[in-house]
Amino acid sequence: MIWFHAMRILMVSSEVETFARSGGLGDVVLGLSRALAQLGHEVCVVTPLYGTTALDRPHHYWYGTVPVRVGWGRGDVREVGVCEISELDGRLRFCLLTDDYLFGSRGGIYGDVRGTFGDNEVRFATLSRGALEIAARLWPDGFDVIHAHDWHAALSVIYARTTMGERWSRLPSVFTIHNLAYQGTLGEEALDRLGIPRELMTWRALLHEGNVNLLKGAVALADLVTTVSPTYAEEIQAPADGFGLDWFLRAHADKLIGLVNGIDQDRFDPATDSRIAARFGVHDFAAGKWENKRALLQEMDLEESDAPLFGCVTRLTDQKGIDLFVETLAAIVERGANVVIVGTGDRRLEESLRRAQMRFPESVAVRIAFDSALAQRVYAGSDFIVVPSRFEPCGLTQLYAMRYGSVPVVTDVGGLHDTVEPANTARSEGTGFIAVRPSVFDLLVALEDAIDVYADRLGFQELRLRCLRRDSSWENIAHAYVQQIYARITSPS
Repeated sequence: MIWFHAMRILMVSSEVETFARSGGLGDVVLGLSRALAQLGHEVCVVTPLYGTTALDRPHHYWYGTVPVRVGWGRGDVREVGVCEISELDGRLRFCLLTDDYLFGSRGGIYGDVRGTFGDNEVRFATLSRGALEIAARLWPDGFDVIHAHDWHAALSVIYARTTMGERWSRLPSVFTIHNLAYQGTLGEEALDRLGIPRELMTWRALLHEGNVNLLKGAVALADLVTTVSPTYAEEIQAPADGFGLDWFLRAHADKLIGLVNGIDQDRFDPATDSRIAARFGVHDFAAGKWENKRALLQEMDLEESDAPLFGCVTRLTDQKGIDLFVETLAAIVERGANVVIVGTGDRRLEESLRRAQMRFPESVAVRIAFDSALAQRVYAGSDFIVVPSRFEPCGLTQLYAMRYGSVPVVTDVGGLHDTVEPANTARSEGTGFIAVRPSVFDLLVALEDAIDVYADRLGFQELRLRCLRRDSSWENIAHAYVQQIYARITSPS
């Protein structure tokens, strides 16, 4: 029997969409939190108020400060402020941690043009402990669940379990791995600096290859561990994608659950989106897609053409496989395709894209930028969206693309496997094209298949319509979190 009640849930994250984000983490935290609040639960999301945070909604600052202990010494207590924003009749609260030195004076979330900040462990320890102190103020009679996201929030689980007393140690906790590649690895000296009990420095908890590993510690101490797709939950238990922790995750497999992400379908809605050239829905998508395609080609200085248009919106990292896509460009351009690529990141990959644009100036357009409005115009105007990742915990790009009637071409990894079904126009099935491995050859096969189907106008329009009708909303996923995750660890035994 599953036990239900309206719960109080603390979300801890270094990123939240609409405030500050660098990738999908912020989108997921906002979407899940909002969906849970719409189901009737009380949710408090704690995140820092960075110097780059967009604070353009009604808000108020708490009176006084909140003491946050990070470290064992008398002076290891910071007085932080709280900026609060509420939604949904107060069921959803965003509490932004204000500390000018650690957050407000910085020109980025994790680093700036000079590189990664050298004190990130202190900054996110302050976030983690501060979130617990804020929850204690907000709900003095207690709350139900701590839900921490990625290594930046791992210490909220660790502190609650080990340093804040018996009541806190019994509080149910969930830790979500959004990307196992980032683990929060520190030298042993960080234990005292961050106020972490030294008895946790064992292979069963924090110790990993001679260092402190915050993500590993949260996995060890949380009641349940989630990932952002079922396939990724399986992949990280194997050496190829386990980043050195596969054996540890296999040891904790009984509490590891994969739930695929959703998207905000109200925000990403081609029928209402003011950022795109022409709005459209399922009944007028053919004309709407053409108008958006024409506008995108013009914006990117490509000739107006009815040729297949492949879009790619990505962070430029090795994980995302953009180098694989670059190697296919000559072949698909020769078949008449046009390509639009938007992204920023690794300088080496940025330069490879610039060279590709110089080589194929009439067919390939590149924009080195992080531009969310342009990204939505790419989703709306492209015929296909390419996601050539070497590994992908979930991926949101393919979900956004389908919402705008763009057909995904993806590698068969992680959440891409779980969200894109192989297209079969003869059977009127599927939503995209899948490269069986993240390789140039297999990606090219998938791209060639996409071009072939594009030539079948009726089959392609039916495929596009299936993408448009796919339900990627958060509502069902939020129900799954309540039933499969929160209820499991809060139900009375």
